[in-house]
Amino acid sequence: MKNVQMLLDTDIGGDIDDALALALALNSPEIELLAVTTVNTDPALRAQIAAKMLRTWGREDIPVSAGQRDMFDGSPTYEKDINQATVLSADDPQPGGDGVDLIIETIKSHPREVVLVPIGPLTNIAAAFDKAPDLVSKVQRLVIMGGTLHTERRAEYNMICDPSAAAYVMDLPVEKIMLPLDVTLRCHYRQHRHQQLQQAGTASTKLIWQLIRAWQTARGAVEPILHDPLAVAVTFAPDLVTLAPIRLRIATVDEDGHVTGECVEVDGEPNVQFATDVDVERFENFFIERLIAGP
Repeated sequence: MKNVQMLLDTDIGGDIDDALALALALNSPEIELLAVTTVNTDPALRAQIAAKMLRTWGREDIPVSAGQRDMFDGSPTYEKDINQATVLSADDPQPGGDGVDLIIETIKSHPREVVLVPIGPLTNIAAAFDKAPDLVSKVQRLVIMGGTLHTERRAEYNMICDPSAAAYVMDLPVEKIMLPLDVTLRCHYRQHRHQQLQQAGTASTKLIWQLIRAWQTARGAVEPILHDPLAVAVTFAPDLVTLAPIRLRIATVDEDGHVTGECVEVDGEPNVQFATDVDVERFENFFIERLIAGP
């Protein structure tokens, strides 16, 4: 079976699961990572974190570019700390280029082969398809971490950060899989597995440990939730989850005119495969095995 040709679009640097997702992609032989793009708040700083990870893995051949800072409609984005920037040093690479253009170029260079994996706000994705509408016939599929239907939260963070981009992307006539909070909230990097990471002692596991520590220090958190790594894993192991075809609409404002990003299931032809269940034990075991397998 041919490897998954992946482009990862990420808001790495705030929540730790983005870095863990990039690590999983780099440690998975089923994936050929073609490019990484960053989004939201300070995408250039986020790109530096991604580039440092790629250098640590010996994969400086993978291009990294910063994408959009503001929302798709031009509004200022939601401000969020980039706590993992504390791992950066003066000699770390500083990527150039434009993330939106990198998405366009990568998909057009590999027609019908690229699996686009957005694990942050969907701003870059909306901007790329808006700039190059013919991408709808050239991308293979989108595997999106985001959204929620049946949790206590009214809306999920990636949708809240840019509802207009999310609404635009949801309406694109391309194949889409969505990994919502409904399943991702159940998947954890269990603290008792942390010792395995520390004992591995490789360059990559040392960096992962530093990134986790920076996140824990800033957020007062202990146990990462594996939102984004699940999206990466599903690209080549879709049997980890149960998918249901539904039609979703992303509400950009609520009845009071406030920005929302809420997912609403509506009647009509399905526009997304929505994950409704996940094999938690299998995924968590698989994840930790892959996490410690890097260089």
